[in-house]
Amino acid sequence: MLVAAGAAGAAHAASTSVARTGAILLDGRPVFPIVLAPGPLPGTTTPWGTDALAETVAAGVDVFKVGPGNGWTGNDLASTIAWDQAAAALGAYTWVNLNGYASARPRSADDWALAQVVHRLTNDPSGSAIAFWKGRDEPWWHGRPPASLRFAYCRVTSRGKASWCHGERPLAPDRLWVTIEAPRGTAADLRRYGAVTDVHGIDDYPITLANPSPNLNLVGSWTRMLASARPAVPVWTTLQICAKGSFSASNGTFVLPTLQQERYMAYDAILNGARALAFYGGNVAGCWSPTDAQYGWNWTFWQNVLQPLVGELSASSPIAPALDAPETSRPVKTSDASTKAVLRDGTSPDDLWLIAARSGAGTETVTFSGLPAWVTSGSVYTENRTVTAAGGSFSDEFGQWDVHVYHFVEPLTLESQQPASGTAGTKVALGGAGLAATTSVTFDGHAARFRIVSDNEVVATVPASARSGPLVVESATSSVTSASSFAVLPSAGSPPRIRGLPRVGRILTASRGSWRGDPPTRTTFLWERCDAHGLGCNGIPGATGQRIRLGTKALGKTFRVIVTVQTDTGSASARSQATPRVVR
Repeated sequence: MLVAAGAAGAAHAASTSVARTGAILLDGRPVFPIVLAPGPLPGTTTPWGTDALAETVAAGVDVFKVGPGNGWTGNDLASTIAWDQAAAALGAYTWVNLNGYASARPRSADDWALAQVVHRLTNDPSGSAIAFWKGRDEPWWHGRPPASLRFAYCRVTSRGKASWCHGERPLAPDRLWVTIEAPRGTAADLRRYGAVTDVHGIDDYPITLANPSPNLNLVGSWTRMLASARPAVPVWTTLQICAKGSFSASNGTFVLPTLQQERYMAYDAILNGARALAFYGGNVAGCWSPTDAQYGWNWTFWQNVLQPLVGELSASSPIAPALDAPETSRPVKTSDASTKAVLRDGTSPDDLWLIAARSGAGTETVTFSGLPAWVTSGSVYTENRTVTAAGGSFSDEFGQWDVHVYHFVEPLTLESQQPASGTAGTKVALGGAGLAATTSVTFDGHAARFRIVSDNEVVATVPASARSGPLVVESATSSVTSASSFAVLPSAGSPPRIRGLPRVGRILTASRGSWRGDPPTRTTFLWERCDAHGLGCNGIPGATGQRIRLGTKALGKTFRVIVTVQTDTGSASARSQATPRVVR
């Protein structure tokens, strides 16, 4: 199996880090990881016959928790390498469970085993799929003080104080370390663990057989508490598929979250600062139907709940840019105290997503206010309906645990362009609305450099390749074309040159040079005779052709040529350099 794993190749070497905004970065780009902890086994199929892992990745899952956590054996290494290989082949990533070694002491047996596991996994070609390490599980709840976790964290990542590594060389400093806490303790209790992890997580599984309709708001409360404990550390919220309290081993009964419950918990976590979502328990047999038992994973929950939820949050979904940029979050006023709402930028400040979730009992018409004045209407994500706004306010109906996500895009308008004509290199001020979302400006199809001044102004530079025609301004969501064409005036790209030997009786030939703007409709030449230093030039009567023969009067003189081109928008001239002195 180890030999087979080597064939996977390093298709996408993973490097994870944390941005100054607190966003999780994968190979330098912000991401919102969606994790199965764990997913279906590689090589298995769904009840409907598709490849199990490919099914989940196609829906939007991009990370799988792998590894036994404790007491790694050779078989565990081989199995994890197979997982990494399968994930890499699908363009997905893994989260390797090092829980059992997270309390290793320097130069101990656990230290040696930790080094062996990380070395073997990262040096296999399939290690390109590894994006995260999982540290000690629920350390505060299990009485593991932060000091006991310092060495393993520093040993693997090189982060923390240098003294924590005890002189050991770091094993894999280009991946993030993730620590998951139980929903227990206080902010002060959990805050200390932020120093020994890169990503701090919380798991909360409120739906149980004993209480199938609990207060789901606890998920967001724990996420918010952890996010406030150390704001610079990203929060990773783990939600339930099936957990210990979800089933009865004695009579075989179990409970699973409904789509409404799981969707509320997911968005409540996002509203309160979650920068990754994991879903735990698809492999727990206590919540399996007979079909699930046959295929080894909770495909019932996948079909009914997780697949549609993952699909609307995936990296390829319309809302993904807003999930990747939580630093743009700003609160929105609501008329109902139990409705939490935030407004986030999507692809730009003119592409806005309002996420709202309500926890209060009964049904309520909720009014949102404080939106930009340009907001007049918006679509309701995944619901195939719209809302109408006026004066930065609108209303909608919510039941308990309802989530509505609204998408507002400012119309892109182009109202003016100053000047209306110019040569290549001219700066043109474009006026309108929604211009802060500009992603490209083209002059008759030719891309231009541009600078966003404000939402109402963009300054674009006429490109060298431009021709006269309309301007087009594009954003990620729309494009607009100018009502009138921009006239590109002719200008010289390179001046004309004179070929031929400057000798009496010889012929000099002028090139046209190169020209920017519209194609020339006419080209004329005017030859000039200059003194021996190329100065004091005067036009030569009748010398208006592309060639000139040097007579005896040319002796000791130098010559230049002026080329003039005419286009539909105007004319321009360029002068050559002077020739050397004419000799016999």
